[in-house]
Amino acid sequence: MKKVFEAKIELPMKFASGNQMIVARKRLIRTKEYHAYHDYLKASLEEILDEVQVQMKPGQAYELRSLFVYPVPKSLVNSKKKRDEFDSSKVLPITRGTIDIDNSVKASDDVLQDVLGFDDSQIVNNLGYKRYWLGETYIYKFELYEFDSGMEIEFYGD
Repeated sequence: MKKVFEAKIELPMKFASGNQMIVARKRLIRTKEYHAYHDYLKASLEEILDEVQVQMKPGQAYELRSLFVYPVPKSLVNSKKKRDEFDSSKVLPITRGTIDIDNSVKASDDVLQDVLGFDDSQIVNNLGYKRYWLGETYIYKFELYEFDSGMEIEFYGD
């Protein structure tokens, strides 16, 4: 697979969820928090794209790998010893304090599609991960790959 683009963006706010909707005038609309996330991520990506050219190909299949990094809750690192021993591969974000991975992916994919100019149906493989870190902000990192036809799916079977 050929890597097309990658980026790492530090965010001052929590990730948005694809489920962030409210009813207004008998219609479902996105929340202001969703729009704030969308606008911040979009502006950050556009800033990166001012320096890097990304050419998305119509009809090309892609794989997207996304990583959502949350500040670790203070209660999990409330001593110097816990902080020194912190390992992001062992202390996993599996609480309601984090957004469900599929919802984070949806909200971020909407921005990528908007900024990079591709149809989300072109994503044929979408891998999402979430982790904690000792920092204070949120980090969204992604990698986009051209996905070649003929690649087998190991668990799919016949």
